[in-house]
Amino acid sequence: MLGTFAYAAEGIAEIEDPGVWGEHGLSSYQVSPSESAAPADNCGVRTDEPHKSYTTSYQIHTRVESFCRAGVVSANTVSATTYRSRWYGWEERGSASAGPRVTQNLRITVAIDCKPNDWHRYRTNARGVAVINGETLTAGSYEQNEDEIQCLA
Repeated sequence: MLGTFAYAAEGIAEIEDPGVWGEHGLSSYQVSPSESAAPADNCGVRTDEPHKSYTTSYQIHTRVESFCRAGVVSANTVSATTYRSRWYGWEERGSASAGPRVTQNLRITVAIDCKPNDWHRYRTNARGVAVINGETLTAGSYEQNEDEIQCLA
């Protein structure tokens, strides 16, 4: 499944059509038709589902990765933002980024605080930019909870 990148205005995100910016969970870097050194299934951006932190009380974590297992990566950058559901839409809660670095795998964790016993759905939108075989490529993906999750210690 694949998804979207969200635009935030004053902390409220308006989610665009999923096909515009990326995909749900995993999105491949789009290579030119003549490029065979970076197959789409080996290079992209992966977003895990937001979840209660296993290590830190009162936090929601989402792991995001920009990766390429094929081709020569000369720069790799990834950024992500996590939102929570509200009655009026999606509220921006926090973000993380890393890069550019010369590495095939670049991972970040978006960690946001949550209020004990609150219930919300969470959504993380991610974007990667990588220079693979001399070509600058972008990919975006998102993941969100279908059901609300409870913030616990």
